[in-house]
Amino acid sequence: MKLSIPRVHGATPREKLLRSLALVLVFAAVVWGFMKNNERVIEVLNRDSAVYDETKTLDKEQRKFIASFMRALKDEYGLASQVQVFGGEFVVPDLDAKTLYIGLSPVTGEVRIVFPTLMRQALGEEFAEKLATEHLQPALREGDWPQEIEIVLALIYKKLENLDKGGNAGE
Repeated sequence: MKLSIPRVHGATPREKLLRSLALVLVFAAVVWGFMKNNERVIEVLNRDSAVYDETKTLDKEQRKFIASFMRALKDEYGLASQVQVFGGEFVVPDLDAKTLYIGLSPVTGEVRIVFPTLMRQALGEEFAEKLATEHLQPALREGDWPQEIEIVLALIYKKLENLDKGGNAGE
């Protein structure tokens, strides 16, 4: 198979050069647009796969907030995360040593927060338990759990930042 590149025609060498440059610019713009579109599609897919909501209660802004937390956690600390909201009972999936998991079921009132190994050592298992019992479980009873998920994620990130700055994890 032979590749044939279209010839650029022009009345003068200058016109030929300008047309060639214009062709290269159009080609570069198409490639750039294609790359940007792919980045956006990948971001949407990542956001949608990281946040699983059977109840369809989380709105677009809440899903966006959770996805940005997950992206920041990945970028800053190399940790993956999952937030799952179930319409009934649930089973915690198999997790690796670098995944933060938050699972809850508004119907049953169940909440499960699993810190990755290093995070559990740094923040303590009691911190995860406190987030579950003092924040998410009461929020499930009151029905304002979507907002409370954002608060819990912010508390986790703040605690990690505090550790990063040399602060006390037990605060």
